[in-house]
Amino acid sequence: MKKLLFFFLVSTAVYGQNVDYNKVILPEGVRSEDFGERLVQLAWKNNPQNEIVQRNVTNARWDVKRAGVQWLDIFGVQGNLNEFNVNPSADVADRAQFFPRYNFTLRLTFGQFFSIPYDVKKSRETLLINEALVNQQKLALRATVLRTYNQFLTFEKIYKIQSQAALDAENSYKLLEQKFKQGESTFETYNVSLNNFNRSAIAKIQAEADYINARLDLESLIGIKLEEVR
Repeated sequence: MKKLLFFFLVSTAVYGQNVDYNKVILPEGVRSEDFGERLVQLAWKNNPQNEIVQRNVTNARWDVKRAGVQWLDIFGVQGNLNEFNVNPSADVADRAQFFPRYNFTLRLTFGQFFSIPYDVKKSRETLLINEALVNQQKLALRATVLRTYNQFLTFEKIYKIQSQAALDAENSYKLLEQKFKQGESTFETYNVSLNNFNRSAIAKIQAEADYINARLDLESLIGIKLEEVR
């Protein structure tokens, strides 16, 4: 009984957690204090792929409306313009009766009773599919932007640490170099310091490259330079 109750509670909690896709990415007019959220907003606004999926939704909505008015195709109006309509006094033989000014038509096939409702349902399903693609794009973009932002912050911290380590190694190397020239340090100690300095310099260069590349990856998503984000 306890297991059954636990399963019921878990199932209720799971099914009750519906995603509000309007909150996955905040609307353009809403400003968040979280810098990462502002980056997500910019990426959604500036990425052309996002505009494509949104325009597909707009097109799908027009298709729904167009499918809904297909019943009007069974009605038709046709006008005739001839010399008797233009100048009735010239029709001495009353020939205008064979050329009426307006013709009204009604054409309905049995297939239309099925094809038109099917077209309406299909267009609505297409709309739902495109709306789902927009929601999928929101989730994917949010994850990508925040993940890229976290990588940028990580590489930024690593670069700062490596820069300080390289500076410390350089100071230590210069100090031992001076002592070695004055005969106050051995060559082995000087050589170890030189190797440490070189390794730290290489690590700094690599960390700087990773930091710059992470910054470029992030800016490619938001469409502007990071310092321009407000």
